[in-house]
Amino acid sequence: MSRSRRVRTRLLAGVQRRRAGPIRARPGATRETPGLAALLGLLARRRDDVLERGTDWVFALAPDLQGRRPREETQSLVDRVITTNLAVLASGDRAPLRAFIDYVTSLRAASEFRVSTLLRGFLSFKRGVAVVITEERWPAREALAALGLVEDVYYEAIFELSDVYGEKLVGSVVARKRELEAELGEKRAELDDKLATIDAQRSMLHALSSPVLPVWDGVLLLPLVGEISPERAEHAKSVLLHAIGTHQARVVLIDVTGLSVVDAHAAGVLGAMMRATGLVGAEGMLVGVRGDAARTFVEIGELFPGARTFATLGDGLRHAIRRVLHLSKARSF
Repeated sequence: MSRSRRVRTRLLAGVQRRRAGPIRARPGATRETPGLAALLGLLARRRDDVLERGTDWVFALAPDLQGRRPREETQSLVDRVITTNLAVLASGDRAPLRAFIDYVTSLRAASEFRVSTLLRGFLSFKRGVAVVITEERWPAREALAALGLVEDVYYEAIFELSDVYGEKLVGSVVARKRELEAELGEKRAELDDKLATIDAQRSMLHALSSPVLPVWDGVLLLPLVGEISPERAEHAKSVLLHAIGTHQARVVLIDVTGLSVVDAHAAGVLGAMMRATGLVGAEGMLVGVRGDAARTFVEIGELFPGARTFATLGDGLRHAIRRVLHLSKARSF
């Protein structure tokens, strides 16, 4: 037998006993308790209707439920609200009321629901009873008496429910904050690791994309590939100047064959490299100068005063070797 059917059976038996003798439903209650017998009789006959009307009302008005929770869950909670109210009305037993408050506040605090949703949920019993009473067209005095009994239980519950829920909601929010802080810390550490990896890869990429190669005694080659960002340009210039000192280079060939874009920025970077090379005592030469690059250099103006340029690396290398040999002979005299 289902729980609702067992409750209905007990209610019917209680109503029959009350018809036969004095009402002993609540402490101090007598047969003159207004509206109690009629209310219990109504619930015995139409509990399912009260359940449906109450569920429809709270589910339609509570924004926490719409689109977020299944109607069956709300209906189950309204059913427990009815059972809790019946326990208080029929026998004066407050234990189910306290148990329900503890259960529903824990359930809804975990989802951080509004307190209004909980209060509506408990008020759903009165709403369902009021609708069914209206449908049955009870006399006004009897209806007010029955609804007054329901209202007494509601006011008894809402203050305790609000206090308990407030404490649990604060606890839930604090726990969630700690979880988010821990999760954020893990993600921050993960991000730091990724950034460190990216920096290492960028440094490796710079070293690979701007290598300085000794191609002859006293001759260095700096091939430039792709685009020259400000960061990469600074790195290439620093590596080049260091290599000139290390290898005591007399000639530096800067190969622009692999540059994807030769614009004003690239030309300015090349001019800075050529001037820096001259300042440390080496002679800079541009090789791999294509037609579009030459046109850009002409349009921008004189950036490489006195510097030699060559269409191919081979031409530049032959000239550089001759230049180094000439300088060596001149030094030997």
